[in-house]
Parts: sequence; structure tokens; C-alpha cells
Amino acid sequence: MAATAQPIPKRRRREETRQRLLEAALGVFARHGYERATIDEIVREAGFSKGAFYVHFESKEDLFWAMLEGRISRQQEAFRSGLDASLPAAQNLQTVLASIFALNEEDPLWSAVFVEFAAHASRNEKVRERLAAMYQSWRSFAVDVLKVGQQAGLIRTDVAVEFMASMLIAVVEGTMMQSRLAPEVVRIEETIEPLSCLLAEWLTPS
Repeated sequence: MAATAQPIPKRRRREETRQRLLEAALGVFARHGYERATIDEIVREAGFSKGAFYVHFESKEDLFWAMLEGRISRQQEAFRSGLDASLPAAQNLQTVLASIFALNEEDPLWSAVFVEFAAHASRNEKVRERLAAMYQSWRSFAVDVLKVGQQAGLIRTDVAVEFMASMLIAVVEGTMMQSRLAPEVVRIEETIEPLSCLLAEWLTPS
């Protein structure tokens, strides 16, 4: 007698629905731009009703914040899991960059969507402030990691950690953006080792 299929737990179904909405939204945003994308098209692409959308998100903007928070969270986890205080800075950086850049490869549409949303934020003070606060959280995380490195004697102490954190984020995101805009010039897999060595030379005590 064939085994009866077990029903999918409600919590798992909700999470799968939410994830499908996020994935559909990324595709819609990439095709039409953030401003012109509609909730109707997002739910149509995901295969759900508007009611399902509003169970998880209050608005299109709320959905985008969830996308951004998820991405930053994954970047932070890649940063954290790649660190090993027993290894040289260049080796740590190489592992971290490889992990973060791999995330970028998983979401090839993200860079273009984020640039447009940043433009949207520049025209809306409330959105800009929230975006700035989110980036401050990302910088604060990087600052904490750098301070641990300083305590271990691996990171220089003559440069403000806030500045180092901002520059690291700028280098990582700038490299990912260039790899999307000019992939024939900036081949991301070829940048990891030289960029790790360059950053290590700057970050470590002389």
C-alpha cells in the first residue's frame, strides 16, 4: 500500500510562499524597473493572489526592504563564516570575498535592481533615511569584526575602524557592480586573490 503523502507544515508553506514572492519580484523589478513594477505582476509571476502578497508584505516597498535585509544578512553570514583568526589576513579576506562574490553570482539581477532603488531613495527622504540606517547596520557589523581583528593583532590600529569598514564595503560592492557592467574587464573570479592581497596589505600592521 502506497504511503500517504504528509501535508506540508503551515509554517513551511508560508515561508515557501514568501520566498517565491521575493524571487518573482526580483525578476519583475529587473524587467520593468522598481518604479513601474506592480504588485499585480509580482503575484501573477509567483502564481499567487494579492491576498497572499498582503499576508507577507504591506507594500512593494516593504517587499524590497525584505529583499535588501535578506541580502545584507547573507553577506554578513558569509563574512562571519569566512573568518579564522589563526590564518593570515590575506587568506581570511580571500575566503570572505569568495563567499560574498558567490552570493552575487547567485543573484545576477540584483545589482541593476539595487541601483534603481537607490535612485528611488535619493528622491524620497524617508526611504533614503531608512536605506542609510540599513547601511549603518552593515558598517557597524564590519566595525565589530575589525575590532576583533585589532584585539588579535591582525588589523592595524592607526586608521579608524569606521573608515576601514566603509572602504571595505565600497570596494566589495563596487567590484560587484563593475563585474556586472563590464564583465569582460572585471572578471570577478580573477579579482579575488589580488584584491585580497591588496586589502590585506592595507589592513594589517606594518
